[in-house]
Amino acid sequence: MKSKYTIKEVKELLLNESVDSVLLAELADDSRTGVQKLLEQFHKKQQHQQDLIERFHHKEFLEKPFWQNNLTVAGVDEVGRGPLAGPVVTAAVILPADNTLYEVDDSKKLSRTKRAELYKQICDQAIDISVAVGSPHLIDTENIYHATELTMADSINRLYLKPDHILVDAMTIPVDIKQTKLIKGDAKSISIGAASIVAKVARDCLMTMYSHIYPEFDFEQNDGYGTKKHLEALAEVGRTKIHRLSFSPVRNVDKLYSK
Repeated sequence: MKSKYTIKEVKELLLNESVDSVLLAELADDSRTGVQKLLEQFHKKQQHQQDLIERFHHKEFLEKPFWQNNLTVAGVDEVGRGPLAGPVVTAAVILPADNTLYEVDDSKKLSRTKRAELYKQICDQAIDISVAVGSPHLIDTENIYHATELTMADSINRLYLKPDHILVDAMTIPVDIKQTKLIKGDAKSISIGAASIVAKVARDCLMTMYSHIYPEFDFEQNDGYGTKKHLEALAEVGRTKIHRLSFSPVRNVDKLYSK
């Protein structure tokens, strides 16, 4: 049996998010291979979207008790504890109960393009967002762990709205607000996941800027981590103002970047 639609028309009809069940039944009876392939793709897309929504609602279970009592909850995360160069960056994000950030996940699991897309969605939907930067000097002075805690506190204190509760990824933030500490929280909480994306995008922008100042180190590609090219440049041209002197590969380099 062949439906009244051309394959091109079927393709356009199936681009809609909601398709009439009568139409789907008609297309299911269409014997053309092209129509069946389009229908298969449509059902796979619908199932993928449904799976995303189910995972999304599961990730909201920590926030829901607060939202149901009209309380605000902030997700906090960091990016950049491991690199040899550049700052540690933290973000705090307060989301509304009716957000639709279905694809938010741990930033490390997402491509640069997807992070940029979700960053815009988070900025559009969030009630409040704050980003804080912990300098290499702070890291060298306080140690990376405590510097991260202090920078997380900065991101909380810079919010316009003081949250009633904090969800944080595996850290304790030195602020007088009750908080829940989670291991791999960026994959378990929608708010922490959103914060991880905001922090990652912000730090990537900073490291891209630094890559223009210090082109030998390829910061745009390695984000300050100790890749082979980074270590070779460190040995050849010396350490820069954004290198962390308390990290051994940098501490062992006597030469200063001269440009």
